[in-house]
Amino acid sequence: MSTKSIRRSLLYVPGSSEKMITKALDVNADSIILDLEDAVSLSEKESARHRVKESISKFKAKGKEIIVRINDVKTQSGVLDIEAIVEELPNAVIVPKADEEAVTITDILINSTEMRYGIDEFEIEIIPLLETSYSIVNAYQIMSSSKRVSAVQFGAEDLTKELGIERTKDGKEIEYARSVIVQAGNACKIDILDTPNTSIGDDKGLREDTLIAKNMGFTGKTCIHPNQVGIVNDTFTPNPVDVEKARELIAAFDESVRLGKGACMFEGKMVDNPVADRARNLVAKADKITSL
Repeated sequence: MSTKSIRRSLLYVPGSSEKMITKALDVNADSIILDLEDAVSLSEKESARHRVKESISKFKAKGKEIIVRINDVKTQSGVLDIEAIVEELPNAVIVPKADEEAVTITDILINSTEMRYGIDEFEIEIIPLLETSYSIVNAYQIMSSSKRVSAVQFGAEDLTKELGIERTKDGKEIEYARSVIVQAGNACKIDILDTPNTSIGDDKGLREDTLIAKNMGFTGKTCIHPNQVGIVNDTFTPNPVDVEKARELIAAFDESVRLGKGACMFEGKMVDNPVADRARNLVAKADKITSL
């Protein structure tokens, strides 16, 4: 389970940019992801590592969830990332090119570093980033390979690069991968985070893409620009009208159950347990967002 009540929008911020990190302190994203991997050149890895370590406490002081995308833990760079940041207690780390081995190694490295600093076990969560064909085929096993796993993220850019295909606006080429990740993530009862939309400035396209992800079962979406956060938050925030209808539906169903019936009619449609539970989930999500 996540320590965060809700993850609708998660903003990637290059760990090498002091300016962008400072700006991100005031962005209304549910989570901030300080990136030590793709956004940082090889020559900047060490300086970015120190900058990220020093920045974690600033975000936590603002009450923001702070996540760090580390480098490949099968390399020295990834090991150094974990050793540097664990003491500062980020909420989670994102494991790139995730497979079962990478998640297990990350768990072991975090655990040994936590022990060194006397930190309670399992405070830091793991988010596998599924961006290879292997990870899609083995999604459930990867998500199940550590008790620290609280969410999963889809990475479409690297997956389509591996497949040798083009990323398109309608996203037909990633439907299967998205579906697999949603089903496996739901089975594991974790947050399911969609791939970023890389078309900066295309608000209409971002809204459509985010709505597709939401309707497929994703619970949130990663962003690569602060201007994307508002649209993503809006899309993953339940409509107040829908929430009020859900409350009315729940009340009608509960009254029917009280009278000894297993179902009821509401606005011309039959309501049974699955429909009522879906309404309860919607209301619960809306209440969590309201409490943020």
